[in-house]
Amino acid sequence: MIVVMKYKYTSFLSPNRSVKFTKRPMVEIELIGDGGSQKVLALLDSGADYSLFDYDLAVAAGIDLSKSRDDRLTGIGGETLGKRLDKVDIKVQDIVNAVKIPACFIKNFTAGALIGQEGFFDQYKIKFEKDHDTFEIIPVRK
Repeated sequence: MIVVMKYKYTSFLSPNRSVKFTKRPMVEIELIGDGGSQKVLALLDSGADYSLFDYDLAVAAGIDLSKSRDDRLTGIGGETLGKRLDKVDIKVQDIVNAVKIPACFIKNFTAGALIGQEGFFDQYKIKFEKDHDTFEIIPVRK
């Protein structure tokens, strides 16, 4: 049986003065480390190649970044350096099993947590329904 998890878009005050609120596909995830875990609201971003997290979330979750490699990331905001791990455990709200995804940790990452395509979109089918203010996360059978 395939379990379909449906979530509502999250509303935020918009920085754009012409629009009062903006809605984003965000879901609570648990970042799991050897020494604990940390829950955080993460943006599902189909336009991002990689999952990105603030460096402090790794520290709070007990993720050892001493074995990470330096990675240079380029995006809309320009170029930044991060610490990349090939396998980080995350658990999505209301989904039983944790999954391993590659992730990069960036100091002072203002978005906090962003789930990109690599690793995550391979393990889940994501269905965005902005017109209904909902999105679905469906485990993929392999």
